[in-house]
Amino acid sequence: MILVVGICTDICVLDFVCSALSVRNRQLLAPLEDVIVYSGGCATFDLPVHVARAAKDVIAHPQNLMHHIGLYIAQGRGAKVVSEVSFDE
Repeated sequence: MILVVGICTDICVLDFVCSALSVRNRQLLAPLEDVIVYSGGCATFDLPVHVARAAKDVIAHPQNLMHHIGLYIAQGRGAKVVSEVSFDE
């Protein structure tokens, strides 16, 4: 199992998750079974529309929406997205 947390849910975290799933699917990292994303341990940045409009060649990046899109795509690729993590002894 790999437990994934990090910043930029929709960029860095998602890229790592996709890479880990690819390695798992090709059985290059046996015995890896689960790639788990802890949603509360991830975040992304906020770039409001009014800021993006005032800058050249910049698009808005709504934080909450993009965070959930990143989690949604990760889950669609095969990761398990969880809102709680506990470690048993």
